[in-house]
Order: sequence, then structure tokens, then C-alpha cells
Amino acid sequence: MLYYIAGAILFAIFLFLWFQNIKTKKELKEKDIRLQSLFEETDKQFHLQQDLISILSQELRTPLYGIMGLANLLEEEYPELKNDKNLKSLKFSGDYLFTLINNVLHINFLNSEEVTAQNTLFNLKEVIQNLVNSFSYATENSDNTLHFEFDPEIDKMINGDFGILSQILMNLMSNALRFTKNGNVYFSVTLIKKKDNISTISFKINHDGDEVSVEDKKSIYQEFINVKNTKRTYLGTGINSKIVNILAQSINGEIIIPENTHKGSEYALVVDFKEQTPDIEETNQGSGSCSGAPLKALIVDDNKLNLLVADKILSKEHFDCTTVNNGFDAIELVKKNDYNIILMDINMPKLNGIGTTKRIREFNTKVPIIALTAVDITQLNRQIVQAGLNDYIIKPYNKSHLLEMIYKYINNPEMKNG
Repeated sequence: MLYYIAGAILFAIFLFLWFQNIKTKKELKEKDIRLQSLFEETDKQFHLQQDLISILSQELRTPLYGIMGLANLLEEEYPELKNDKNLKSLKFSGDYLFTLINNVLHINFLNSEEVTAQNTLFNLKEVIQNLVNSFSYATENSDNTLHFEFDPEIDKMINGDFGILSQILMNLMSNALRFTKNGNVYFSVTLIKKKDNISTISFKINHDGDEVSVEDKKSIYQEFINVKNTKRTYLGTGINSKIVNILAQSINGEIIIPENTHKGSEYALVVDFKEQTPDIEETNQGSGSCSGAPLKALIVDDNKLNLLVADKILSKEHFDCTTVNNGFDAIELVKKNDYNIILMDINMPKLNGIGTTKRIREFNTKVPIIALTAVDITQLNRQIVQAGLNDYIIKPYNKSHLLEMIYKYINNPEMKNG
């Protein structure tokens, strides 16, 4: 009798566990369906965010290209404005916005969290002075005094990425001003050491404003730090720590925040820069002004301002420029003329730069064609290669970068986009 009772109990337990197992599987399946739906919705929102940033960056680049281009033209057309403080600040602000747009877009699309820094020759003191000048409005309106010191031992010309450097320092400076009212902000650029052709330079910023707590230091680069206070500051909240550190690493730099508890705050950027090598300046001058017949360039863009700026840049280098505002006319011109270089806008009505290049490549595979585009390049890489374009430059572009690329393909006609 006991065996039957024990067997019945075990059978009942088995049935209970079996039903519980079925119930659990059903619940897990329902949760899995909900999680999958949530994942798909999140992924959809992520891609929508990427698309939005891409579209916004393109819309921002177009007017910014005009501003930067016109500022450069003003400086070239009116040499007396070359040292004008306001024009220098305008050019610096344009360069800063350009770098900011590119890097935010870059990080938005690349999971590798890498930013590729440019290695160009620039005047460090001039770049830093322009940055300091751009903060004159901020200091005047907050009743702060900005003290600036530049170590005379630092070489005038160095190699690096002045756009990324400016972006980092802009955020360090804005944080100092955020915590300072009726006080002092000290900005010093100092040579720490020099070995071989490498200069280690410190960009240190400290201030005597409100005391910064340990918690605030940890979040000093966060997007939303003390929202109540930032509403009355000049530059708002700056970019977050993730982007700042990625930018610092891209130029072989390090952000340092000393551990101290006294009133005020101090933080620094330490970077290794290569000094100018003797042959760089000669190389940057290019070979556009060759002896004999001038080099011929075809510029294709549906925006008149873009055509004007590119024409002015190349004409100064003694190029014989032809400008055209559509792809169909460009094709006919290439059939009838020999060009040393073609600058091709991508986003044009009727026939875009990709389609125009494909048709040109049907009868001319030798002329170098460089894409000039405000479109996010991560969406176009494959199309650019397939169309037969040799390379690309994102608008708004740096004049020296454009000329460097043009000379590279003119001097090496066999080069192809890899």
C-alpha cells in the first residue's frame, strides 16, 4: 500500500514539475519575443539616430564651407586683414566647428572608437593665440581674467593635428570658465622636454573659482554636469569624457587631473609633437607652379560659392581652372579637353558625382578625379571605389590638405584609390 502511495506522490510531483517546465518555457519564450522586439526597436532607433546625425552634419557642412571659404578669400583679397583679430577668430571658429562635426560623426558611426588624426605642419603659437582670442567674449561676460603664457622655448612650427588639439583645449577652457565667476583662469603652454625631434608639451589650465569636488572632477567632461549652474555659463556643457579621451589618444596625448582638495582646479593635456623637418616646408609648397604650361583643372559643383572658393584656391597656385555646375557638361568637357585634375562634387541634381565619374571612366581612365563632398563618407566608400574616383575630401576642406592631395595625384598619375 505504501508503494502505491509513494508512487502516486512521485507521479504527482513529476506532473507538477512537468507543468512548471512547460509554463516556464512559455514565459521564457514570451520574454524572448519581447526582448527581440525591444532589441529591434532599439536597433531601429540607433540607426535613425545615425541617419539624423549624418543628415545634420551634411546640412551644417554646407554653410560652414561657405563661411570658411569666404574668410580665406577675404584674407587673400585684402592682405591688410591678415593680422586682424576678428578675422583670425572667425577662421579659428570655423576650423573648430569643422573638426567637431567630423569627430562627432566619426565616433557616431565607428564602433572601433578611433579617430584618425591629420599630420600637418602648423604654427602652434598662432593656433593657441586664436583659441585664447575666441574666449574674449566669454571672459568679458563672466568678469573673469584670462592669463596666458607661452613658453618661448617651443618651436614655432610643429607637426600634428591642430583641429583636434583646438577641440580638446576648447573644452578644457570652457570647463575652467564654467566653475569661475569674478576670478582668474590661467592657461600656460610649456615645453616639458625635447628629445631628438620630439617635443613633449603641456597645455595646463587652472582657475581660482568655486571648489571642485571629487565627484565633479570625475564628471568634469560629462555632457550634463550641474545643469543648474551651466544654464548661466557661456559655453554650456562641452563634450563628454569618452570623446575627449578618444581625441586625446588620437594625437598621442593624455588628459591629467591632479588629485588635490584645495580650492580651485587644475587639469592639463600633455602631447608629444614632432618638430618640423627641413624638407617639409619645401614639400608643402608643391609643384603647382611648374615651368611651362599651367596645370589644367576642372571643377564640378552645382553651388556657385563652392565653385568660387575652389577656383580662387587653385588660381592662386597658377592652375588654369574651368568651372561647371553639372555632370553632363563636365562629361562633354572631358571628352574635348585634357585636364591634370578634376574636382567632383558628389551631391548634384540630375546626375550626381558618382554617375558623372562612371561615365567619364568609360573613355578616360587616367585623369585623377577627387570627390569633394559634404555627405558622410562612411556611406559612400564602396560607391567611390566602384565609380573610379581616386580619392575624396570632406567639405569644408582645409586648403593645404586639398593642395597636398592634388599634387600627390598629379605627381603620381598611376596612383589609384585603394
